[in-house]
Amino acid sequence: MSLEFRPTIKSINIASEDLTKITLEVKNGTLDGKYDDLRRFSGKTVNITIVPEYYSYSIPYDRSTNSPTQRYVVNNDGTIDFIKEEQTQLELDENGNVDLENQDFMVTKEIVDEFILAARSLEFPGRVNPRDVLHRLNDGESAADIAEDYEISEINLINGMENARAYYAPYADAWNKKRNEVVFEEKTEVSDEEETAEDNYSSEEQNVTEDESEGENEQSEIVTEDDDEDGEVDPY
Repeated sequence: MSLEFRPTIKSINIASEDLTKITLEVKNGTLDGKYDDLRRFSGKTVNITIVPEYYSYSIPYDRSTNSPTQRYVVNNDGTIDFIKEEQTQLELDENGNVDLENQDFMVTKEIVDEFILAARSLEFPGRVNPRDVLHRLNDGESAADIAEDYEISEINLINGMENARAYYAPYADAWNKKRNEVVFEEKTEVSDEEETAEDNYSSEEQNVTEDESEGENEQSEIVTEDDDEDGEVDPY
């Protein structure tokens, strides 16, 4: 049995090296109807994973015009853009630097997840597809089973999801302000014949490339280091 609710971490008291007391406070109704289940965990050791309820991001603003110098854009056709505005009138501070001020924004996990689920035309980098994971979690699959299918640990699956949420948070915030105007086109699947032809072309091209670079490869060596225990580089 598992139990999910959204508490606020009220206090953390490190009583000793072996004892840390954490007080959780729930005021949002996420425990309604779950108190009997919660009592079953009383006095037992449980496994808790903490993920944020809000995701924050910052945008630099030009103090002289109070306008953003960069924007996260979700177009009406479902594509996304990161735009750096051209600055024509820049004020300098006393040290000769451009006078910019970071303004912080926050977006809820719920909105970010809604954006990821809705953005059917976006291709997500990396091994873990956050849209696939969210669909499967909503269908009742456990994170452990999903991680096993991806051949990674459960904690790496969770971290991958958190990296994706943090990356797409500003786009989700922009989308939420105009969600009724955005239409995400369903990605067109490649037919088996097209895929076979593409694979054949790639194989032929690879053979030519290998023949041309065989001599160079004998004199060069590339060493890479894994970024985590599963050997995956964070694509975000």
